[in-house]
Amino acid sequence: MRSGQAILRGVAVVTAVGGFVMDLNRTHMFNPQWTPHAKFHDAQTIVLGALLGGSSLGLLVRQAPSPQVRAPALAAVLSAFFWIALELSFLFPGARGLEAEVPSLVPRIRGVWINERFASVLMLLCIAVGYLLERGAARDSSARS
Repeated sequence: MRSGQAILRGVAVVTAVGGFVMDLNRTHMFNPQWTPHAKFHDAQTIVLGALLGGSSLGLLVRQAPSPQVRAPALAAVLSAFFWIALELSFLFPGARGLEAEVPSLVPRIRGVWINERFASVLMLLCIAVGYLLERGAARDSSARS
């Protein structure tokens, strides 16, 4: 497996399972202070991540249905949708990271919270690097053909 493919697959897996790992706990889904409607939206986010990451992984694992479908590009976009949505969520009024409620659970390095915003930027960078590596590898293999 090429390194770009491995990075994109890794991000797809994190996108697919991340919500289950990060949200099914006392700070989110099992938080008694959360309203049922807030829990509904948390569940919606978990399912959306699972669907986008799973679809992305499926595209990367199987062959593209036709030469017109560029599986790595579509897989990268599907995973990126989730992380872009996470980043843009900070723009909504009153929306803050986990550190706003439970700062003891969120590490801070040199004054920077390692929160959801940090995770989204990191995942988007991984997607970009993975896609660029995969695109370069695909060009190299087609030039050799």
